Amino acid sequence: MWYKSANSNSVMPEAVEVSGQTVFVRKNFVLIPAKETEGQVSPAHYEYLECKMSQNEYALYAQNEALKAYIDLIS
Repeated sequence: MWYKSANSNSVMPEAVEVSGQTVFVRKNFVLIPAKETEGQVSPAHYEYLECKMSQNEYALYAQNEALKAYIDLIS
C-alpha cells in the first residue's frame, strides 16, 4: 500500500532503498520550498509516495513494472 511520506531536508531520497530484508519504493517526488510562518521557518523538503515491501514482494513488483513498460512500448 502506498502512503504519503516526506524527508526532512532538500536532498531527494532514492527511488528504491534496501534496508535489510525490507525495500522502500518511492515515487511522485515533489520539492516543497522553504517557507516562514509566524517567525518559524520550515526547511525545503521532498514529499512523495512510499511503499514498504519485502525483497520477494519487490521482485514481483519490479517484474510487473517491467512488463507494464514493455506493453506501453509495443502498444
